[in-house]
Amino acid sequence: MRKKGIAIMKMKFRNLKIHQKILFSNTILFIIPCLILSICLFYFMQRKGNIQLNESRLVILRQIDENLEDIFEEIVPFSNYFICNTDINKIISRDSYPSGFQEMNALKEIRNYFSNSRIIYSNLDYNIQILGFNGKNYSLEDMGETTITYPDIEKIKKESWYPALQECSSAIRYIPAYRSEELQKASQESIIYAVKLIKNLNSGREVALLSIEIDQTLIQELFARGMNPHNPQFFIMDETGKIFSSTQEDLVGKNISLDTYIHKLTENSYGYFPARINGVLSQVCFVTNRTTGWKLVMYDEQKGLGWANNQMIILILSISVLYLLLTVLMSFYNSKYISTPVQKLKSDMDIAEKGNLSVRATIESEDEFGELGKQFNSMLNTIENLITELEEKEEEQRTLELNALQAQINPHFLYNTLASIRFLIEMDMPEKADESLVALVKLLRRTFSESRKLITVKEELSAVENYLILMCNRYQGTFEWDISVEKEAEECLIPRISIQPLVENSISHGFCSKTETGHIQITGSICGEDVIIRVIDDGIGGDSTKIQQMIDQGLGIRKTEQFNGVGVRNVHERLRLFFGEHYGLSVSNIQPEGICINIRIPLHYIPEHGQYEKSKKERL
Repeated sequence: MRKKGIAIMKMKFRNLKIHQKILFSNTILFIIPCLILSICLFYFMQRKGNIQLNESRLVILRQIDENLEDIFEEIVPFSNYFICNTDINKIISRDSYPSGFQEMNALKEIRNYFSNSRIIYSNLDYNIQILGFNGKNYSLEDMGETTITYPDIEKIKKESWYPALQECSSAIRYIPAYRSEELQKASQESIIYAVKLIKNLNSGREVALLSIEIDQTLIQELFARGMNPHNPQFFIMDETGKIFSSTQEDLVGKNISLDTYIHKLTENSYGYFPARINGVLSQVCFVTNRTTGWKLVMYDEQKGLGWANNQMIILILSISVLYLLLTVLMSFYNSKYISTPVQKLKSDMDIAEKGNLSVRATIESEDEFGELGKQFNSMLNTIENLITELEEKEEEQRTLELNALQAQINPHFLYNTLASIRFLIEMDMPEKADESLVALVKLLRRTFSESRKLITVKEELSAVENYLILMCNRYQGTFEWDISVEKEAEECLIPRISIQPLVENSISHGFCSKTETGHIQITGSICGEDVIIRVIDDGIGGDSTKIQQMIDQGLGIRKTEQFNGVGVRNVHERLRLFFGEHYGLSVSNIQPEGICINIRIPLHYIPEHGQYEKSKKERL
């Protein structure tokens, strides 16, 4: 079925007019690359836009992270105010007091320090608790006016994060609120606790736990500063992969479950990647806090990256559409420009083939088509003149045949040649079509503008080469050819159109039933006082004796489409007419198949007046 469909498509394509084929081929040829280019540009512009957007998000996240670092940094001197105070250290280091009066004075003294801290650090709004190992607890909010619920220090010591604090007792450790049930008893609004062990300044004995509460509202304010019109969301994830703070409350307390996301977040200090959050495709950006190792994450729905808002992409698409329209218009123009003169020439040749030689091509352009039309008209004029002379002078039949040989290419041959050029254009082989057109123009120019009877072997081979180019492009893959002639032999004189009929005979008869690729070899060498030019083919071969008899006696000579009945024997007779009986054609067999036709001409020959004259313009 597939092969049948392809065959039907090929048939439909063959049945199209030439301008339709050119229009269709050019449109496909240009539209597909244009679409590919547009898609690539769209992809790279979209990718670049996403990268720039994500980089800007990283800048926002880094700013939020810096603000969080500022909070951590301002907590250090705030905590040191209590930890390094010798009076406070003495009070919390005592296991007991001799009297209740002294204990009340100690509490009053600590409350005074708390009050002073509010004045000194008036810009900080943190609650601080000192949980003594002696059972005495103090709080910035405990000024005797309200009852404060304090965490149980013994239970705190049993929580999972406490051993790590003991290992690094000299530094402040930040823990999410969910990791300490005891600390959360003091405040449900706190999201982060900054904790540090207080040691006796003299003995170094651990005497209390300092806890500073960081409220959720403070973190939300940091997130709010990074908001933009796209309304991205934020959350903070600790080292266990658990979210403990987020702009979306339903994410708080959840764990990042997918290993892929965890790997990307933990293996890199910052970056961005696509992910599904709550079932929505989003773009995730993250940075790592250097103090805690927590991940600050920003995510935004993918639809917020709408490419339609990108003016550059719209411009590229607009240019692509304009380019496609111009491609269609130019393809239509080119198809008309090429097909119109070809169709006109074809129509004129059809009329001429039917016998009406009064028709004339009316191509007004000055390009190859125009020149081809002029040569076609000149050919018809020549044919008409020859027909008139044939009617008037039957006795000059021999002379008229030689003059007709100058016309060389009849309308049928020209029609077939143009048809092959048209086929090359349809098959999208413009180089071959151009090569054939140039060769045909050169062949016609030499045919109609050349008046000399004798030309050099070099000039004759040039015409043969143009003929071989036409035939090779017409019968593609049928044969290959090669010309190799000695330099001195190229300057010898030979009657015009002496080699070409032999080449035509090899193509028409030697390769007519040959399935393999044929070969034509033309050589020229000096043999004594003569020059031997050989036309060798590896075609179906033949009886060289009979062929020689046909050449010598004129038996079996038949018309060919290229030469109108004047063929190989005519070449033999003209050679003998110019140079004498010693010269002409001879035939020999080539083993295992093939024919070799030898042309013998003199090395030195002085032509009669008018046979080999060139004007100064022709020599230049």
